[in-house]
Amino acid sequence: MIYREYGKTGKKISILGAGGMRYSDPSKLDEMAMVPLEAARLGVNYFDTAPYYCDDKSEDILGLALAQMRRENLPYYVSTKCGEADGDAMRQSIERSLDRLGIEKITFMHCWCVTSLGDFANREKGGAIKALLKAKDEGLVEHVVVSAHLSSDEMKTVIDAGYFEGMTIGFNAANFPYREKAIADAAANSMGVSIMNPLGGGEIMEYPDRFDFIRTREKQSLLEAALHFVMGHKGVTTALVGFRSLDDVRSAAAAAESFCPLSETELATIKLRLGEGFNSLCTTCNYCSGCPRGIPVVKFMEAYNKFIFSKDPKEAISRLKWHWDIENPSLLDACIGCEMCEQKCTQHLPILARFDEIQDMFRKASEEVVAQ
Repeated sequence: MIYREYGKTGKKISILGAGGMRYSDPSKLDEMAMVPLEAARLGVNYFDTAPYYCDDKSEDILGLALAQMRRENLPYYVSTKCGEADGDAMRQSIERSLDRLGIEKITFMHCWCVTSLGDFANREKGGAIKALLKAKDEGLVEHVVVSAHLSSDEMKTVIDAGYFEGMTIGFNAANFPYREKAIADAAANSMGVSIMNPLGGGEIMEYPDRFDFIRTREKQSLLEAALHFVMGHKGVTTALVGFRSLDDVRSAAAAAESFCPLSETELATIKLRLGEGFNSLCTTCNYCSGCPRGIPVVKFMEAYNKFIFSKDPKEAISRLKWHWDIENPSLLDACIGCEMCEQKCTQHLPILARFDEIQDMFRKASEEVVAQ
């Protein structure tokens, strides 16, 4: 297993991290605890979890695994999160996580799921960040970090605030234009970078024909290609894979063991193929930003990708709600049809027509709820 420095923390982190939100049967705590334990035995030392993951069982599962890791003298670093803006609620969450995990100190404590700069401002005003820093001073938290769903430009504002020693963001072969600069900015500020969704939330493995273009080496599996693409970017410390089972752990660990840095030519080839092969998909380049009515165009277009893949409107609606914190399409009512976003779009996507489709998806979903 390869290990990388996590910013200036002095921690050396495995390039493969264990994600804790996809356990196959969270009700079986002891059985699921064998999953992160197996990861530790294979050299993984970064374990990510959060309250509410896996029917709110993820921290309990990891806590059981950590106890056995201590018995086996296996090294580990623990990452967990809290999305509260209120300082008191943040403190309570930290204390609850410590208890459930059975540890005295959280290695990486995240200001969790920042979805906009306004949301980030609320974490400051509400006292959450102050509570995080206080917990660090008291020795309950070792490193204060942030998890966000922001564009690179927005992330720069968060990075420049100076609170955080590292960050967790989504980054993969399908959305890299949206986040590449954020990774570079974090590296320039000596921050560690943990990558969530390196497999596109499972999308890359679910649609192998769509993503075959990321394989650049002979006999390279799609899993290897997806992980190597992420691990090959300068500034990335670790790629988190949400393990469902022991088989998932072993497959991902083998892919990490086979990692060999991609050349600039290979990375450029993948990026070129993305532009050529995904002409109906938003590549999240974010050139469409700057809507005069304040519409976050790229968020709607990225969610529409889910519909293209699955043909299920509920997938797009779920993406908007749970990933982008957009629970209804009312933002789109502000659109005046100026076509500025379409003029800026390098792929010439029919953005306004997709706006109409998204609004129709929400309308039909609402009608189905009423009918029930």
